[in-house]
Amino acid sequence: MLLHQTENHWYAIYCKSRHESRVHERLVTQGIKNYLAECETKVMWGARVRRVHKNLLPGYVLVHGVIDARVYLAILQTEGVVKFVGKSWPRLSWIPDEQVRSLQLLLRAQIAFEEVPFWSSGEIVEVAAGPLCGVRGRVTNANNEKQRVVISIDLLQRSLMVEIEAHWLRRAPGLSPQSALGLISRRAESNTL
Repeated sequence: MLLHQTENHWYAIYCKSRHESRVHERLVTQGIKNYLAECETKVMWGARVRRVHKNLLPGYVLVHGVIDARVYLAILQTEGVVKFVGKSWPRLSWIPDEQVRSLQLLLRAQIAFEEVPFWSSGEIVEVAAGPLCGVRGRVTNANNEKQRVVISIDLLQRSLMVEIEAHWLRRAPGLSPQSALGLISRRAESNTL
């Protein structure tokens, strides 16, 4: 997607190996809004289980704002930053807001999820209720009780999957009835059989 110089968007920057946290802190110090997709996880170290922070987008930090020439150079000159992901200046590639918002909502909800290979097919749905209300993703299977919904950052080709109650899902707003089947109506049909 291409930048219109006056709009706020999310951009991905690629960092040196294991420098994401330091880049995040340096950008905050410069007043540049950014997001590090960290979550707490358990790992086995010898006989002990330890809690560690893990970046779900390893190698990347997301930045948000209007990227003019001054901000672009400030980000690139930040220690640990390698480059912007995608197209080069002045036509930078950006990430749709709903993809980043869905990732943030999933991590805030602290619900079990799974990292999966990049997924870009399936019906686009929105969670209408429950702790993940507002999350958008793609359905990977049809089940009466629960649905597997994949949340992706397309530019980085990264995906996470979460199981959600089927009755909490609805067709994503803005989609025509011909382009997607209504999950709520499908659930109602299965209940009448």
